[in-house]
Amino acid sequence: MNKDKTVLSNVLLGSFLASLSATLGGSTFVFTRFLIESIDPFTLSFIRYGLTGLILFLISASVYLKIKFDKKDLLSMGLLGIAMVTIFPNFMALGLEHTTASRAGLLYATMPLCTIIIAYLFKIEKLTINKSIAVILAITGVIFCISEKVDNNFNDTLKGDFLMMLGVISASCFTVFSGKYLKKYGNIPVMIYIIFIGSFFSFLLSTSFGNPLSNLITLNNYELMALGMLILPGGALMMYCWGKALQLITPTQAAISLGFNPLSAILLGSIILNEAITIRLLIGFISIVMAIVIANWNFKK
Repeated sequence: MNKDKTVLSNVLLGSFLASLSATLGGSTFVFTRFLIESIDPFTLSFIRYGLTGLILFLISASVYLKIKFDKKDLLSMGLLGIAMVTIFPNFMALGLEHTTASRAGLLYATMPLCTIIIAYLFKIEKLTINKSIAVILAITGVIFCISEKVDNNFNDTLKGDFLMMLGVISASCFTVFSGKYLKKYGNIPVMIYIIFIGSFFSFLLSTSFGNPLSNLITLNNYELMALGMLILPGGALMMYCWGKALQLITPTQAAISLGFNPLSAILLGSIILNEAITIRLLIGFISIVMAIVIANWNFKK
């Protein structure tokens, strides 16, 4: 009886933490969109993830320093760091120069479904009937949503959607191939390592194509607050909650919470950025949530 209560409490706590992480993740699209005209995408990505990695290291230094990574794993994990912390955030920031936070949040929510496709292509996971239905439903909903013109320069918006989707695919690759390292070394040590590796390459991009110093000294108080939101709740807290959730519940259970990502992006985008909440956007959101639930539904009794 006590064991059942413990399992239930773990599921409830894990689901809450996963949902909180997804909600915070949706807010990052809004704050990135808010800042993107003041900070170039490369500098913003480096500052956000570099400081996030530093905070996680300071919190978990005793755990991280005890871990000894096998040399054969360092290169593979480094490439995953580039995928997740260099390619994904830079394409996200570049995309948000052109598209809305709401559309970006909706596209990001397709990550579990992109993961299914990539895992199938690399023969890591089988494509079941319910997962096939989920992918088709999600693709249909997203196409219906992004076909709506949000401004006069619709081609520019589609360019932003395309860049954002490239970032999502990169993040999905991390999800597919990082599992064995997370199980072997633990969530926090792997995340700290990949953040430091990815941040290093983001730093190279920032110094080559960005203007780090001039960007930072011109920020006003509101922009500094938005940057703080990206680093603390939208960075360190989001990653910590996600990692803790995966210790309590399965990735399948956690994936269902990703519906909160576009929801917070849509609501905050409306409040902070005055982005319109349209019928097509809501239909796209509902289709994504339904697709995630269907993909993770266990039809076996």
